[in-house]
Amino acid sequence: MDKTFKRRAFVQGVGAIGLSALFTGRSQGANVTLPGVQRIGKGEKVAETDPDVLGWMQGFPPPPDKVIRFEDGSFYKWPQLRWSFSHIQQLVPTKPVWRGNGAASPLPKRDLGFEKLSITTETGAVLSWHEALAAATSDGLAVMHKGVLAHESYQGGCKPHLPHSIMSCAKSIAGILVDMLIVEGKLDPNALMSSYMPEYKNTAWADATLRQTLDMLTGLEFHEDYLDKDSDVWRFLRAGGMVPVLAEDKGPKSIAEYLVTVRKQGEHGEAFAYREPNINAVTWLLQRVTNTDLAELVSDRIWQHLGAEYDASYMLDSIGFCTTMCCTLRDFARLGEFVRTGGKGNILGPDYIKQLALGGDRKLFAKAGMKAMAGWSYKGLWWIRHTDRGTQVLARGAHGQILYIDPAAELVIARFGSTQLSPGYLQDPINIPLFDAITAHLSH
Repeated sequence: MDKTFKRRAFVQGVGAIGLSALFTGRSQGANVTLPGVQRIGKGEKVAETDPDVLGWMQGFPPPPDKVIRFEDGSFYKWPQLRWSFSHIQQLVPTKPVWRGNGAASPLPKRDLGFEKLSITTETGAVLSWHEALAAATSDGLAVMHKGVLAHESYQGGCKPHLPHSIMSCAKSIAGILVDMLIVEGKLDPNALMSSYMPEYKNTAWADATLRQTLDMLTGLEFHEDYLDKDSDVWRFLRAGGMVPVLAEDKGPKSIAEYLVTVRKQGEHGEAFAYREPNINAVTWLLQRVTNTDLAELVSDRIWQHLGAEYDASYMLDSIGFCTTMCCTLRDFARLGEFVRTGGKGNILGPDYIKQLALGGDRKLFAKAGMKAMAGWSYKGLWWIRHTDRGTQVLARGAHGQILYIDPAAELVIARFGSTQLSPGYLQDPINIPLFDAITAHLSH
């Protein structure tokens, strides 16, 4: 193993501690049963983390010890974050993604009996349906089969009308927009990023193509050490308004200011490397090429065509640059159905999911050494799972956000979570078997 990959392995290990460990001042690794099954529902009663039971932000005013704020970091402590993820708009500036003025699309319902299933985790434990949801710290789960809502449930303070943070699942929405513009001839996937953005001339993206950036095949100098408050990941998070800015901080004050500081490390196109700044480099380019704000672009191109019940919203940096997104569970499921079917009037088209399902370069993906996703690939800001029965396409975000699309099974699963540790793959030993159990049940 060369030095680059040793360093990546170290970074992934440190990153598994998560931001919440930094805010609480302690490592939380003790709360994980390797290889990653969190012990909520086993060693800890679910009620002990439920926001409604704990009384966060309840009362007029709430008691001082029940107040959650962004400025002091309490919004990201455990278990406060279980409340925070469904109340982002109370904590930070946001920008709406308009649903349009049409009626919401109906979601026909049919109970297919998933709650009777037993789930055998990758560690061999046998859990009931409800135990599996609790053990993986689910906030919400919706299952759609052939356009029919076959299951919908809420936990952890999440409710049907409350928008929940989808974290890095928002990357995949940007991937949809890019593909639309490529089909229209407004973007060339093989063009250099800097050909669209002069600001990238002296950055890591100067000689990176749009396709390499979409597939996370860029070589970026990005020190992702959560234990070092001066590391690149902390500078990035502060610039994006995703964590409180320190009084003594002299770093970039916005995403745009941060992106022009990112330098190249290694060569592009040689290995998969999941790096957060890539998505913001893409969304800045999208806004520049279309001369349209990202929230408006998503509204015009996607959200108004879902039959969404509610507006979505984006968190903002200090100058209004959109970062991550929030939406309701049903609308998250509608987004998955939009991708699976191509949307009404084929606004997206069936070729999009077909091309995604072909997957990315599995050999380049394997070089990242991500054991939890061995055999997977990555393409167009989507994760691709390769199995004997075909491929499944996933949007994935920290703390357990997943949009799971199985084209062959005509299946969409939308999942919200608020796990104590941030890396979503830590719950795969439960979530992936649960998804497979759903698929197997449908085949019968």
